[in-house]
Amino acid sequence: MFEDFNEVICLGMGGTYSEIAKDKLFKAYDLFLYQRSLNGIKECIDYVDENSNAIAVLPVETTYKGIIRETIDNLIATKNLNVKILAETIIPVNDCILSKTTEFYSITGLISNPNALAKCKTFIKEEMPRQLNVVIAENMDESARMLNNYNLTYSIIGTTKTAELYNLNILREHIEDFKLNNRRFIVIGDGDTKPTGHDKTSIVLFLQDRQGALLDIVQVFVKYHINITQINSKMVNNNMDEQAVFIDFDGHKDDEIYKDLMSDLTSLCKGARFIGSYASF
Repeated sequence: MFEDFNEVICLGMGGTYSEIAKDKLFKAYDLFLYQRSLNGIKECIDYVDENSNAIAVLPVETTYKGIIRETIDNLIATKNLNVKILAETIIPVNDCILSKTTEFYSITGLISNPNALAKCKTFIKEEMPRQLNVVIAENMDESARMLNNYNLTYSIIGTTKTAELYNLNILREHIEDFKLNNRRFIVIGDGDTKPTGHDKTSIVLFLQDRQGALLDIVQVFVKYHINITQINSKMVNNNMDEQAVFIDFDGHKDDEIYKDLMSDLTSLCKGARFIGSYASF
């Protein structure tokens, strides 16, 4: 499935969870592609939209915050309609205190970006020194690089991948406030997948402005005994009267029932777009 690609795009660098998901993908499919790191979700999707030889590994959902709208919104807006989800995986969140020193209780400073600080505020407040000197960095990669400008008593918030990349010691693991937080990542690209027997399909439906429109959609899935695993809606173009519904359901587009399902669904909608049929890795 991925043999026609020669480049993988990751969101951020320095040991981000996108890179961790990429490593898992490489291991599952025995891949080795050139890695390019970009700083924004839209930037990553635009790159894949313009380069059919590239795939991107992007976050699409978190346990704590739910669906990442920026990923879905930009995915369905690609000019290349063949760009779709090719695979997905779940990565457990494990934020760590990393440092060049091996002594946690010698730490006097912490370098991190505001988002990581917010996720780990309880640990920082209760476990780290009260007089902790906090230095703000733009991202995880910058945090790791900035360590070279400070003495051994400084630390950063990073991942086990960050520790590996920058040869840092892991002083504490799972410092995030929400311990059971996972992130779902998708791999997108201009490609096709074959059924595996344990697939999921994603579509977006643009609803008609009428009472009961969403209920009618759900009843189509009931009619075909198809399990909906997730459903989310959003306004289109900030117009309350225009709604798009994102639906994940069990099965693959090559299943015999899919054609009949989509025929019934599209008869009830203004439009539809297939976003991908894929398995987990």
